[in-house]
Formats: sequence, C-alpha cells, structure tokens
Amino acid sequence: MKKLLAILIVMLFILPAGVLAEDTKTLDMFWFTDGVETESMKGLIAEYESITPGVKINLIEVPFEDMSKKIMMSVSGGEPPALVRTTEGITSNCADAYVDLRDYIPDIDSVLAEFLPSIQSYFVQNGKVCALPTDVTANGLIVNLTAFEKAGIQVPTSPDNIWTWDEFVEDLRIVMEKGGVQYGLVIDNPTHRWSTMLYEFGGRLVSPEGPAFNSPESIAAINLTKQLFDEGIIPKSTWLGGEDPNNLFRSGTVAAHMSGNWMLTNYNENIKDFEWGVTYMPIQKNRSSVPGGKQMAVCAGTGVEQEAADFVRWVTGTEANRKYCEESLFISPRLDNAELNYPFGSEFFAVFANELANTVDAAAFDWGFPGLAAAIGVELTNGMYEVVAGDRTAEDLVEAVDELSAPLFN
Repeated sequence: MKKLLAILIVMLFILPAGVLAEDTKTLDMFWFTDGVETESMKGLIAEYESITPGVKINLIEVPFEDMSKKIMMSVSGGEPPALVRTTEGITSNCADAYVDLRDYIPDIDSVLAEFLPSIQSYFVQNGKVCALPTDVTANGLIVNLTAFEKAGIQVPTSPDNIWTWDEFVEDLRIVMEKGGVQYGLVIDNPTHRWSTMLYEFGGRLVSPEGPAFNSPESIAAINLTKQLFDEGIIPKSTWLGGEDPNNLFRSGTVAAHMSGNWMLTNYNENIKDFEWGVTYMPIQKNRSSVPGGKQMAVCAGTGVEQEAADFVRWVTGTEANRKYCEESLFISPRLDNAELNYPFGSEFFAVFANELANTVDAAAFDWGFPGLAAAIGVELTNGMYEVVAGDRTAEDLVEAVDELSAPLFN
C-alpha cells in the first residue's frame, strides 16, 4: 500500500510537466549569423519562452548563401519552418512562402508606423506585410578626424550644418594638401555604396512606372564620381585594381571612407594611430543613405502561424529590439530606438540612424525591387569601372542599365 501511494505521489508531481510537454508548440526558426547577434537572439528566445508557456523556439542555423533555397525546399517538402531570418533579397525571393502579417497582428498599420519609413519596401510588397525588421544598416561617411584637424577643416557635427558636395570636394583637396593623407576618399563599391551619391543627386535606378536611371541627376552623379577618380581624390586602384578601401583608410592615407556602420567595430579595434569618427554625408538635391538590414518572417502552412507572429511582434518591439541591437552593435529600425547605449561609439551610431531618418524612399525601393539587383548588377558594376577608366560615357551606361531593367515591368 505504501509503495502504491508513493507511486501515486510521484505521478502527481510529474503529470503537469508531462501534460505541458504535450501541449508545447515548437517553432523552428531558420537563422543565419553575421556575428555576435546569435547569442543575443538566443537570450531573447529564452526570455520569451519564460514568459510564454507552451511555446518553444528551436533556432536552426543555415548558411546565408543557402537560406532562400533552404526555405523553398522546406516549403515544397511540406515542412516549412515557423520563422525565418530574412534580408530584402530573401524576403522578395521567398515572398510566397510567408504569411501576410496583416492577418495575425492587430492594427498592423500602426505597427508599421513604428519603423523607419525608408525601409518599408524591403518587407511590405504589393501591400503584403511579409516580415518585420529586426535591425538595419546604413551607408555613411567615416572620416580621419586627425587629418581634417591638421588641415584646419571643421568636420560637420550637426545635421543642420553639413557639406554640400561642392564644399566636400573642395575640403578634400585641402586635406590632401595639408592633412598628411595621400587620398581624399574611398568608396567600397560602384553599386550599393556608390548609390548613396545617386540618391543625393536626385537619381534612382527604377520608379513605380519603370526604368529611371537615365536622367540628368544620375548622369551628374556618375560624372562627379569620374571626376573624383580623374583628380586622384579617389585612388583608381580601389575600383580598377585589387586595393581594399578598408585597408587604405586604416593605414591613415585616406581622409574619408564611404562605407557603412558595420565598419565601426573593425575600426574601433584596429585603428590606433589617428583619431577617426563619423560625420554626415554631403547633400546635393537630397540627404540620403542606403538602408539594408534583416527582418523576421512567418512561414505559411505550419499550424503555428499565430504563435510565430506573436513572437515576431514581441522581438521587434521596443524593449526586446533595444536589447538585441545594443548587444549586437546594430542600428535599430525602430523610430523610438534611434539613440541606444552601445559599448562604444553611441554618437557614431546616432549619426547613421539620422542618415536613415533622412533617406529618400527611392533607395529602399530600388534595392528591394524584386529581381533588380540580379538584372542590372553586373552591368552597373562593370559599367562604372568602364566610366572611371574612360572607356564609356555616363550616357551610354544609364541607357544600358535601363534596357536591362525594362523587362521587370512587363
């Protein structure tokens, strides 16, 4: 009798756990990693599981280059993941695999208003809310403060007092003469990073109506770029040779680097011989950056769509997103998280965030447009090289790129 009673007591203790285990809904999450953000996300998952009984999130790491293929194979095999980490490319490539979050998140338009408007076309396509953003990147201007100070040039410290492009180019000439640097500027590449200039000049690659690269604004941006190379302000070796712009800037031989916020950790750890910082991009017709970043989407056909959408809403909310971005050294896509407390350089991240807040809609429209990068990327890259080398005109390049983008509108 005592033995039977002991067994019954044990069953009473273990039964609730057993019942809970049967009721638990497991949400598989496809995830690629850029760095330390995986540990931060794991911490957030643990926190969410502790406050949401009956939900377990299983993070499955997938190589970035395999993500789109992995998603579609899982969908076609009838076993889609509940959640996926996406970029604008993965979102557009796999848009049919995702639910419309309008059906699962109440007052979704108010939710969308919490995020930077300049990035919406990355995850809202044809009115369908395919995902919500977790972090964002920005193109911007990193400068050798020591060189500018030596040359007697004041670097802009406020968005109310920034260079025009003419002023910036003139100051680069002075810094090259008096600041102890060999070059004025380096730009990472002739497509995404360079396109920051394109949007500042009022140009764009496509519009809702069709191809739009062939414009006086685009041609002006291309021709100024060629002029900077021709004058030696930008070293031709970075685009026409194998020289790395990052290495050149770190060496102290360049006054400014047009790159992005992802370089901050690298420069913080590796630059010891001069003072550097972040300032505002010059203005022409517009102020602008080019946003990038990551999102979280919910796959259809899992049976746990609502639970997955609830997690997406929570993890992109103010508090969880603040923790994630601070720990991962990311810029937040949320308007209420524009200024965060990072381990270093909070003032640098704030400048990048301000650039995004002043970015034209055309930037995200172009780089989020389905199929555009694949259609024109090679031509734009090689064409810019040819323009810089003097083998092609800006007019010829814009016409050729428009011809390649035209079939996307048929």
